[in-house]
Order: sequence, then structure tokens, then C-alpha cells
Amino acid sequence: MSKSVAVQLSDASIGRALAQSEVSELRDIRQPLALRVHSDRQKGTWYLVQYKNGQKRRVRVGYFPTLKTKDVQAMVPTLLAQMAVGDEPSADRFETVGDLLTWYMQRTDKDHSKSRVWRNAVASAITAHLIPRLGDMPLANLTKANIDSKLILPLMGEGLKPSTMRKYWGTLKTAVSMGAKMDLLHRDYMAGMKFVDHVQKRILPKEGRLMLNKLPTVLEQLQSAAELGWGLVVVMLMFATRIGETRQLRWSMVDWVSRMIVIPAELTKTNVTHVLPITPLAEELLRAYQACQSASSDLLFPSGQEAISSQAAQDAIRLVSKGKWSAHDLRKLARSAWAELGIDYWIGERLLNHKPRGLDAVYIKTDGLAKRMEALELYHEWLKTQGVGAGIMQALRNKRAA
Repeated sequence: MSKSVAVQLSDASIGRALAQSEVSELRDIRQPLALRVHSDRQKGTWYLVQYKNGQKRRVRVGYFPTLKTKDVQAMVPTLLAQMAVGDEPSADRFETVGDLLTWYMQRTDKDHSKSRVWRNAVASAITAHLIPRLGDMPLANLTKANIDSKLILPLMGEGLKPSTMRKYWGTLKTAVSMGAKMDLLHRDYMAGMKFVDHVQKRILPKEGRLMLNKLPTVLEQLQSAAELGWGLVVVMLMFATRIGETRQLRWSMVDWVSRMIVIPAELTKTNVTHVLPITPLAEELLRAYQACQSASSDLLFPSGQEAISSQAAQDAIRLVSKGKWSAHDLRKLARSAWAELGIDYWIGERLLNHKPRGLDAVYIKTDGLAKRMEALELYHEWLKTQGVGAGIMQALRNKRAA
């Protein structure tokens, strides 16, 4: 028969009680605190117990051993003060890091202010790396030392780059911070922690694999490229768009009269509408691709009724490049060309659709559409001198005719 026992709560008294199958609850003789033992005899739920007008009220304030005995005892005065003014006590609503991460992943998936690419990246980091290594860890054990030994060092052992590890660590830190802000945790367990505490090596920007002198090689590879790969590479080469933006382009976003492409905010990484001027070369190449497009679809790159997936787009680029360069390398090549051509840095940032930072975001309000057109015209004239134009369009037509 189960029973409730009054004791002076301590780790030792709890340990003894867990070993006695008949004990279901421990009541502290010094504070209005109780521990209800779970059926597995390894965990329990902390309750604050109050009597008012002859009625007993129990308020859950956390889980054992996630919330340690000394910590919950130290919280009791604050919790009682919160209840005295009518506030619900704030304490952990999760037992483990995995519980928290699952909540954060579900919350993120519903946050449509963020791009689908970003939400998928968060889900991948959590399911493939964070939960497998930290999922069973009690939240109270989420210390810098445990993060280092359970997450960072294993990732290092797999040969992951510091920049990749920082993304996974950042996802964890954001989840913990969000849990605390939503009052689902009684404190931010990672407050004050920095990635540099684990990895001191400076993270340098990844060098592009496509130098300007390699552009003829790209054009040569386009001669034998499939229609899908041809279209993706040509659009990204002309506009330096991200692969996520490129693969979801629709012909209805292309305004031939106003000579611009308008990519809606929900498709961009920055959640900002991206407007790209259409130069004569861009129109020529886009119309050539439209005329040769296999499928009758509003999408430039369809897969059934939907846009091709991110993986399919990456695979198509990889087939063109034979694995020598990636979609992002095309953005870097364009950026390098703009620098060589003397295109203004701010205009380059707008063409890349980078989010303004610092004082730029405060003081520079113009989007410079006319300046962007001038920049793209200069860049596209340079592309023509490198061989972009009739040659690669004829290769597409020949492939279509065959």
C-alpha cells in the first residue's frame, strides 16, 4: 500500500524513499514542499502545497531530478511570494533537454515569419544532432561541461567544421533562451555561455571554389547540362539569388513590362521582398528557357504541382558542376565580379538581399532600384564578354530539339 511520508527533504532521504516501493510521496517537514514519486522510482514531481480556507492546493513547480532538491528549496520563498500576489509560480515545465527541444521544434514549425528553409534547418539540427546527444539529459545537467563532452567533442570527432558546430550550438541556446522567456523554464540554463568557450579557432568565411577565371569552365559545363540544371545555373549566375529563392521562382513573379522580378518575402531568407531588375541579357536568357521549358507550369522549376525540393536543386547543380562547385559558389563568383567592376558595396548587398546591419539599417533607407539596374547591366555586359549569351542558349535549344 502506497503511503505519504513526512521527512526532512534531502538527496539522502529521497534516495532512501525511492528504494522503498511503498512510499509514493515525501512531504518536507520544514517547507510546504512535496515530492510525488513516479512509477519508475527514478523520478518525481515537485509540488508546492498550500492550505487556504480549509482547502489543500498543490501547484506543480518542477521535476526531480531535473530540478534538484537544494534548488527547489531555495525557490520556495520566491514561489510563495508569487502566489501571494496571485501569480502562478514559474518553474520548469520540461524534464529533459529533449522535451524542451521537441517543444521548440514544434513552435518553430508554426512560426511562418521564418522561412521554410530556416525552419527545416532547425528541425534537422534538433533531430539529427541535438536530441540524439542531449535528449535524455535532465535540464539541470545542461552545464557548459556537459555540453562540451556530450555535444561539442563528439561533433569535433566527426570532423564537423566549427561553423557547422556553431549552428547546432546556437539552436540549442536559442531553444533554452526561448523556453525561459516563455516562462517554461525557471531560468535560462545557458545564460552567459558562448560558443568560443568550446572552440577558440576563429571561424573564417568559406572561400569560394569558383574564381572569376573559372567562368569559362562553367559555360562549358552548361553546354551539356540538362534543362533543369541549365536553368538553375543561368538564373543564379545572372542574379546571384539563393538556391531556395531560385527553385521557387514563378513566371508570375516576372514582370516583363516593368522589367523586374519580385520575389515575395515568404520565399526569402531575410523575410524581405526581393526586387531584381531585368536587363536585356536577362530577358533574352529567361525567354529562351521559358520557350524550351518541358512542363507547362507557372513554376520555373516544377516537380509535379510543387517547386523542386532543395535537395533536388542541389543535386541538379552538382550534376552540372560534377561536384566541383555549389550553388553558393555562384553567389560568391557574382560578388567577386561586382567588386572587380567597382559596383558599390551597398548596392551589392541589396542585390544579394543581405539584411542591413547596425547603422546601415537605421540611416540608409533607399533600396536603390535604379542603381541596382545599373549594376546588373554593367555585370551582364561583363558576362557577355566572357561568353554568356547566344552560345549557351543554342546549347539549350539543341538539347530541346534532340
